[in-house]
Amino acid sequence: MSTLDNPVPVSSNQPIWNTVLRYGGYYSAVAIMVSLLFYVAEFNMFSFSGMAISLLSFLIIGFAVAVLAMGYQRDKLDNGVISYGKALLVGFLVILAGSFVSGLWNYVLINLIDPNYISALKEQFSNTWGESMPADQLETTMAEFDKAGELFPAIFSALKNGAVMGIIISLIAAAFMKREPKMDYMR
Repeated sequence: MSTLDNPVPVSSNQPIWNTVLRYGGYYSAVAIMVSLLFYVAEFNMFSFSGMAISLLSFLIIGFAVAVLAMGYQRDKLDNGVISYGKALLVGFLVILAGSFVSGLWNYVLINLIDPNYISALKEQFSNTWGESMPADQLETTMAEFDKAGELFPAIFSALKNGAVMGIIISLIAAAFMKREPKMDYMR
């Protein structure tokens, strides 16, 4: 008799790697297109408005892709059910995977496509902030630009930024996308 009184959740617990790789690829493709658009337009990412536009662009793209990934995992693979933790993990890993590929893109852009891009960024930064920074701080910042052309610092920076952005986006998106299993009673 106790079996009749205990609810049994109906759900499926599929692996997340298909979703992570698929939507991580989507995120990186869109992020690379936006990055390319900023590059072609010679967009000044160092002004306050430029920083705000850049940050908002990548947050909106990241949020949209994370929501789509969580929805795909929930609706297509897990029979309409996803826990908050699993949704959080899916979104975080999607952003992290996409950030890794975007970091590789930035390395290719800086080293193979336009080796003078770092110099242009330095000049853009100096024109925007040079007069308002102490000389020693400006020199230190300019030295940091040179590390963007090195593979491991570029990847590490992309992963670090992706992890921070991924956790913030995923914490919020998972709250909207989670769906607990409905309880069906065995008869």
